[in-house]
Amino acid sequence: MNTSKPQVTFVVGEDRRLCEIISRTEIEPLLRSLVKAGPAWAAVLDEERLPLCRLGDDRPFEQLVEIHHKLLVEGEPQGMLVIAFDPATCGAAEPLALLARDALQLTVTNNLKRMLTTEMHTSVVQESYDQLVETNRCLEESEKRYRELALQLEQKVEERTAELQKAYSRMLQQEKLAAVGSLAAGMAHEINNPNGFVRSNLTTLRKYVDRMKEMLNHYQLMITANTPLQQLHEETEQLRRTLKLDVIFLDTAALLEQSIEGTDRIARIVADLKAFSHVDERGDSDADLNMELKRVLAVLESQIPPETVIVQELQPLSLVGCNPGLLSQAFLNVIQNAIQSRSEGLHLKLSSECKDNEIVIRIADNGCGIAAANITRVFEPFFTTREVGCGTGMGLTVAREIVRGIGGSIEIDSLEGSGTTVTIRVPLGKNNDMRQKR
Repeated sequence: MNTSKPQVTFVVGEDRRLCEIISRTEIEPLLRSLVKAGPAWAAVLDEERLPLCRLGDDRPFEQLVEIHHKLLVEGEPQGMLVIAFDPATCGAAEPLALLARDALQLTVTNNLKRMLTTEMHTSVVQESYDQLVETNRCLEESEKRYRELALQLEQKVEERTAELQKAYSRMLQQEKLAAVGSLAAGMAHEINNPNGFVRSNLTTLRKYVDRMKEMLNHYQLMITANTPLQQLHEETEQLRRTLKLDVIFLDTAALLEQSIEGTDRIARIVADLKAFSHVDERGDSDADLNMELKRVLAVLESQIPPETVIVQELQPLSLVGCNPGLLSQAFLNVIQNAIQSRSEGLHLKLSSECKDNEIVIRIADNGCGIAAANITRVFEPFFTTREVGCGTGMGLTVAREIVRGIGGSIEIDSLEGSGTTVTIRVPLGKNNDMRQKR
C-alpha cells in the first residue's frame, strides 16, 4: 500500500452537549403533559444547570418538593430532569417523574444514535477503500457500544414496568404516539437507503463531468492552435483512453437510471406513508377498510420477512364512518405481531366480508401461536412474551381500545405452534349499507 498518498481523517461520534442532541420542541410536549398531570412545574437542565425548557407556574419554592433525575449521554450525566410538586395535591409525582425521565432518555439515546449514523454515512461515502476497511472496524466497535447501552436501557425499563402501570391511562395515549413515531423512523430509514445511493451516484457523475470538460477543453485548445489533423487525432485519442471516457459513457446511463429509480422509490414510500397516516384528513370520514389494510401492508413492506406468502381475500365492503388513521394503527399493530411471529416461511392471510350488518376483518398467520396460559392475557397492558426490548406489550391493548372506540370488537384465536387468527368486527352505521363499494 502506498503510504505516501494523502490521508483524510473523519471525526465521527465527537462529544455532544445535551442541547445539541435534544431540542426544546422535543422536550416541551412531554413537560406540558407532565405539568397537566399534577406537578407545579417541570424543567430539563443541561450539563451546566441551565434550563433547556421549563414549563409550569412559579409558586414559592418552600411550598414545593423537587425530584431530580439525571439524563445520560453515552453513560455519562449530561443533564437533569427536575420536577417540582406540592405533596398535598400530587401524590403520583415519583412515577410520573420516572416515566418522563425514561421517555426523555430514550429520545436522547435514539437522537444520538441517529446523529452518529448520519455522520458515519457521510464519512463512508467519501473515504477510499483502505479507509473503508478501517471504518468498518470502527462501526463494529460502535455497534458493540450501542448494544451494551441498549441492554442497559432495557434493564432499566424492566425495573420500572411495575411503576409505569400506575400511569396506565396516560400511557395508552403515549403508546399511540410512540407507534406513529416508530413507524416514521422506519420509513425514514427506508428513504435514507435510496437517498444514499442517489447521492453517491451524483458524486460519481460530477467526477465524470469533470473528465468530459477536461477532454473538451483540451480539444478546444488544440483547435485554436491549428494543430495538424493527424496530431489532433492522435493526442485526443490518447487523452480519451487516459480519461477512460468509453467506460464513463457506458456507466453514466446506468448511474442516471439508478438515480431515477431511487427517487421514484422515495416518492412511493412518501405516498404510502401519507396515505396511511391520513395527514390531509381531520376527524372521522368514510373509510374503505380494504384500502386501509392494503396501505398498512405497503408501509410494513420493509419489515415483512423474505419469501413471505400473503393471501388477500378482500370482499367489497361498505364505507365505514370512523377515524381512518386510528383504525389503520389498530391494523398495523395486529399485522406487525403476525409478521414478527415467524422469521421464515410466513403465511399471512387477510380476509374481509360484510356480514350481519357489520364488517368482519380476519388477519391470520402460521406463526408461533400463543400458549393457552397466555391467551387470556394478550390484551393486558405491558404483557408480552418477547424478550426485553423487543416489545412494549401495548400493541394489542391499543388496538382493542381503538376498535372499541368505534363500537367494534376484537377477538384472538390461537394454538401454540400452529398460528394465530385475529378477528376484528366493525359495526355498520345506518347509512353505510347504502354505499356498497363496487
